[in-house]
Amino acid sequence: MSDKKVIVSIFVVLVVMAFAASALAQSGLEAVASALDHPRGLAYAADGTLYVAEGGRGGEVMMDTPEGQQGFGSTGRVSIIAPDGTQTVALSNLPSVGDSGPSGIAVTDSSLWLVTAGGPPNVILTGSLIELDRASLRPLRIIDLMGHEAATNPDGNEIDSNPVGVAVSADGTVYVVDAGCNCVLTWTEADGLQTFHAWPENPVPTSIAFDPDGNVVVGFLSPAPFTPGSAKVEVWTPGGELLATYDGLTMVVGVAVGADGTIYATELTTGMGPQGPGPGAVVAVGPDGITPVLENLAAPYGLAVSPDGRLVVDTNASFGPPGLGEVVVVPTGM
Repeated sequence: MSDKKVIVSIFVVLVVMAFAASALAQSGLEAVASALDHPRGLAYAADGTLYVAEGGRGGEVMMDTPEGQQGFGSTGRVSIIAPDGTQTVALSNLPSVGDSGPSGIAVTDSSLWLVTAGGPPNVILTGSLIELDRASLRPLRIIDLMGHEAATNPDGNEIDSNPVGVAVSADGTVYVVDAGCNCVLTWTEADGLQTFHAWPENPVPTSIAFDPDGNVVVGFLSPAPFTPGSAKVEVWTPGGELLATYDGLTMVVGVAVGADGTIYATELTTGMGPQGPGPGAVVAVGPDGITPVLENLAAPYGLAVSPDGRLVVDTNASFGPPGLGEVVVVPTGM
């Protein structure tokens, strides 16, 4: 997204302090996975298998990107955590620029859907929606989201594609959140890529989920300088009608919905103070306001609800050393 360079400049100076604080903040939480490289999107299969999209660790090849010079490498990957807790790397050698690569992930009975974040346009698989056979993990199709942005420019602003979230509705429609083009796209076999909605005011959508009624829940980072309280969550009908807006949030990068309809959001950080970024949090949002659920997290990002109702969040998702990422259980009482 166009605001990524600003985020990096804010975080990089004090990353050591942030990660030191996280070790204390996360003590006592149940870890589902560990040793991840900048984990982003999370998705559960019906059998309880958890899929984790890892942004990777970049690489040594310096490349010009919309966010400036960044290291590129084939270090992005997808990890699988089996119901018995066994953790394996299922896909590797995916493109990673800086700490951004595989970002959003969704699972159906037969397919694994993956979005890869934007990067240099000449690097294969960046800015793409990829369908893989879930059993073999062989690619079935690659859909060029970066090319779609260049051809259609849904928000009418500068050409910028950075797909970061994906979810599949009950009817099989694939929804993609592109933070660079400030849009949510849909894809079906019959209609191909379509614009579900675009936001010309640049609120930077980052995340997507569905509520029990099939409505579309979208989380927003907000534009730079990411003033505390300037982020939000919106709820849309599948037909494109805005049902609700929950604002007063800060840097939302993940959303999930419990079986009871409770909407949860991840705040990457809860504010920028004189000493740098504060810790992140998981909150519940709704008509009654914002309720903290789990605070003092280091760079939390993706959220997912397991088949048995547990809410999990990944941490250490960005701006720090690779290999520190975890997925932890969020105590919610669900």
